[in-house]
Amino acid sequence: MKRQNHLSRTRMWQERKHGEIRAGFGPPLDTLVRQRASLAAIALILLMCIALPAPGQSESGEWGILAAREKEYMSNDVPKDIPGRGTETSNLTIADAGPISDLDVKLNITHPYDADLDIYLIAPDGTRVELFSDVGVSQENFIDTILDNEAAESITDGRGPFTGSYRPEGNLAGLYGKDMEGTWTLEVTDDWSTSRAGTLNAWSLILTFEISEPLSPPVIQAEAGTSGGILDTIFWEDISEIRQYDSDDPEAIPDQDTLTSELVINDTGMIQDLNVRVNITHSLDSDMDVFLIAPDGKTRIELFTDVGGSGDNFEDTILDDEAATSITGGSAPFKGSYRPEGSLADLIGRNIYGTWTLEVTDDAWLSSGTLNSWSLIADIADVAYYGQCARDVDFGNIIANSGWITNTSHRFTGLSQTREYWYRVKARPMESWFQNTREHFEKGTLTDTVITTDDNIILASSDSGLGSELNVIADPSFESDTLAGWYADWTTFDIMIGAVSKDLLWASDGTWAGCMLFFSDFYYQAEELAVLFQPVDWTGVDTFVFDYASYALADLLVAGVFVGDTLVWVENGTETNFVDPHYDVTVDVSAFEGVQDLGLVVQTMASGRYDAGILWDNLRAYGPSGYAPSGQIISTRIIIGETDTWGALSFNATIPAGTELTVDVLPEDSSDPIPGYEDIPSGADLSGIGEKIIRLRANLSTSDQAVTPMLHDWSISYTDSVRESDWSNVVSSSQKKN
Repeated sequence: MKRQNHLSRTRMWQERKHGEIRAGFGPPLDTLVRQRASLAAIALILLMCIALPAPGQSESGEWGILAAREKEYMSNDVPKDIPGRGTETSNLTIADAGPISDLDVKLNITHPYDADLDIYLIAPDGTRVELFSDVGVSQENFIDTILDNEAAESITDGRGPFTGSYRPEGNLAGLYGKDMEGTWTLEVTDDWSTSRAGTLNAWSLILTFEISEPLSPPVIQAEAGTSGGILDTIFWEDISEIRQYDSDDPEAIPDQDTLTSELVINDTGMIQDLNVRVNITHSLDSDMDVFLIAPDGKTRIELFTDVGGSGDNFEDTILDDEAATSITGGSAPFKGSYRPEGSLADLIGRNIYGTWTLEVTDDAWLSSGTLNSWSLIADIADVAYYGQCARDVDFGNIIANSGWITNTSHRFTGLSQTREYWYRVKARPMESWFQNTREHFEKGTLTDTVITTDDNIILASSDSGLGSELNVIADPSFESDTLAGWYADWTTFDIMIGAVSKDLLWASDGTWAGCMLFFSDFYYQAEELAVLFQPVDWTGVDTFVFDYASYALADLLVAGVFVGDTLVWVENGTETNFVDPHYDVTVDVSAFEGVQDLGLVVQTMASGRYDAGILWDNLRAYGPSGYAPSGQIISTRIIIGETDTWGALSFNATIPAGTELTVDVLPEDSSDPIPGYEDIPSGADLSGIGEKIIRLRANLSTSDQAVTPMLHDWSISYTDSVRESDWSNVVSSSQKKN
């Protein structure tokens, strides 16, 4: 996820022309810069909230051919005291993934007055479901209380102590189909007496979720790897998996217009065969032209155009290249399988991942219809195999490079020509995360990068870098207690108008530092001024960069930056009582030479009593613009289940001469690579990694500003140990050679 800023956005002056900015200051600021004001020291702490990224598969809405499994997940964030006339929350984090088909909530609560309580369940995506509010009148306690949509009795009709199953007041079915993975929250509010205290002793979620069906065992054969040799090579057909991805939200088809319906698939795997199922209600089928558009946005497959004559409707119509009847030879209502007018075989070999689009056009007047649902039915080649060779038919003595196999054949080497061996294979599906946009790498971008129109990530080119950083500004993040190198002047009016304060504020590098120019709660006249400044040698400096925020009633203040007597940047504050950070504000100062004052200025915009302030931090200066010589892009967290095993890592990159791109595997909470998994190539096997949460880091570098490495996408697979086929048939090396 992107970092969420819950603070108000600054009302910027960018809609004003530069020449009109003076109107907000009263007298021109370049004449007021020498009217420096004093300020009183005041502490302020600015808290920034950064949301954790979502784990790899949690955004997927499609999970393939499925079977149900029930499991209870207990919260370990208990017990929790329930405050009188207050709210307490308790969390439950689920690492398993899968779409929910049923959900019940079990509670154990001690409370002397049940009717005081309002309880909500909050899903990882923020969906709130009311379990109950003010039930039970004067009874007490909830003992193994189960909230179940299918219960016979409503919780509103029950009595305390509530024991057994009850229908909640809200609808838990609103959570069906959502991913179970993530942090769930139980919110408990006592909305009445401060004297009645209670305890949330325990709570759990009883989830029925969907997992893919087990695979059938492969059928293997054997042959000699060399002429005259023993049977030491086994081979089989790829099992693959048939997965169906559904879009089942009905959408109206506009008369003489086009409807586009999107289906987002977060699975990965190579397509071996693809069919399309459509359900359409329409009064005149021949009005419709229907196309399937691949995730690249360019490949368009004509499913059918103007078929069916005056008939109506498509009922579970399957478009299949292997069907016996062409859609043009069928009749409405279309039921069953038909060959499309275009060729779905054009999509074989492509990755299933991405956003697929069904385009439905009504090309005639006076008829209308509804796209009720549509699906992709894909044969996905995403299965890994484990082959074993043994000296005994019971496989008690495993030998000869047994292990995971990526191809559909394998030769066991080093076998004796005079011994007999036995072979067998089993299969596991491989799941993957496929990452190809900047959003997957927001956990830490440590250099200037640019994103192309197709979301590829490259180093900044020569016209977008900031050049080398120049240490010409004293105390740029105000770390010293004395504001070393900085000076504050002030002009007093009827009263002292404020003071300069070095304080623990905020910083973009994660530290706590900063400086504030603050106007405290006195009566001010409009246009009063406070200035913090230091002399800076601007020779060779092209760019000045800083972090900035406003505080409290800062719409009554204007912030400005001066070089000498020249105003180089200005902005008013915000209308609300919060801070609004702006990181890496960039100002062109290439026109300045020699030693001139750098001035940070705050001016009042109105008379009155108020508390308001302007904050600065992390002031930097850069030399002439240049290319970024190196950089790192770190992925979001990638999570697998406790019994799962990492598979292979692959990435697609363009690495021109003079550039380099390497990839490291990082643990969840460290920037040091996992030993043995630094500078790994595409296709590397990650099965030896024991951590269940990892991150990936791309390291990019260039020695030539005319070229740059480019990262296109990452894919990382894992094997799900819960889903595994039985062993195949057993083949012996002594079998007769064909």
